[in-house]
Amino acid sequence: MAKPAVRRHAAARDRTSQLPVEILDHIMGLLPIQQAAKTAVLSKVWRDVWFSLTRLCFDHDFFSYFNKKYRRASKYVKKSSCLYVINKVLLQHKGCIRKFVFLYGNAGKLTIRSRSFDMDQWLLLVTRKGVEDIHLHFGHNEYKLPSFIFSCSTLRTLRLDGFSIQPQNSPCSLRNLSTLCFANVKFVSRYLANNALDVPKLENLVFKYCEDMFHFNITARKLCSLKVNCCSGKEVGKFLPVNLDLTSICTLDLDYYTLVYIIGQYTTKECLLQLPALNVKLLKLSSFCFHDDARTSAFTCLLCKCPKLCNLEISFAYQWGEDINKCIDAESKRLKKLRRVLQTHKMLLILKLSSFSGLRPQMHFIQEMLACLPTLEKVIISRPYRFDRSKEHETFEEISHFPRASAKAKLVFPS
Repeated sequence: MAKPAVRRHAAARDRTSQLPVEILDHIMGLLPIQQAAKTAVLSKVWRDVWFSLTRLCFDHDFFSYFNKKYRRASKYVKKSSCLYVINKVLLQHKGCIRKFVFLYGNAGKLTIRSRSFDMDQWLLLVTRKGVEDIHLHFGHNEYKLPSFIFSCSTLRTLRLDGFSIQPQNSPCSLRNLSTLCFANVKFVSRYLANNALDVPKLENLVFKYCEDMFHFNITARKLCSLKVNCCSGKEVGKFLPVNLDLTSICTLDLDYYTLVYIIGQYTTKECLLQLPALNVKLLKLSSFCFHDDARTSAFTCLLCKCPKLCNLEISFAYQWGEDINKCIDAESKRLKKLRRVLQTHKMLLILKLSSFSGLRPQMHFIQEMLACLPTLEKVIISRPYRFDRSKEHETFEEISHFPRASAKAKLVFPS
């Protein structure tokens, strides 16, 4: 009775093996890489697919697998085993590698320092195999990314997390790159020439938890989207990457502290630069608070430079400091300037507010926006799960009675 079942299983397996190589590669690429390696023993077809797999993903699941497999071994043995397998897979690989993922955030400083040469060789091999998508996470900012990464002509997406990046010795170009993301990256300076990285097709640029990104020299003429969150800089009047052109950006995503830094870069007495007029249509601001003149001034300054703004998305800060109910003086000169600027925004149709908790400064902000924006059509106000439900009806009832400059303004309170 068992033999027919075995034959049916074998027949089904044979039919799968007869699928086009591209489909087999896609199927194997969806598996965790340790499972993909086991699949290679099923047949010569699968073995060939394994040795030419276009997606190599050494992620958290891969390293967790080795930690469990060698749970009684020392940390050195665990790490050495992982790195040995990676080295073997790459050396035996034949064909193109379209996507390479290496996520080893807890590698440790000693491991990174002792195996930097191996990592350099892995990346060199990958960049010579037509790679289009690279995602690397090392941690600790110990590993200095080799400069040849910034000359890989086939790259379309590059995500780097936990690196130290130095200025380029010579001009570099990523001529096909469209998305570039940095997280936990420390950009360092040196006394040599800081040559520009030219990325002519770059559309999306992200900086998260980065330090001193003004050392990064980049030209991106077609940049559409810029996101900067929780970044810092050590020099007054310097924040954004040198030579970064903001005029082509359509989507700008900032946290409120970054906004103050950026405006400071263009308004510091020692700095003679002027913030250019922007083509931003979608502006996203997180950790937003509306209770002091300095932040209000920065917000107003940015709005002045975004005359084509159509959509404004704001996420309120969870913590507002010591006096959470402090509001800006209604007669403040800076508040009056904000009102004048808001009244000029005749393309702004949608206002989306999230993390609304009903604090008085938040209510004041909503009141000012409704009273000043002349063409507003929709205001979406989302509350967090910890919102005081006992005050929900009263709060939203108060908002619904705020005066509106636009007769079309519709209030939406998602449940």
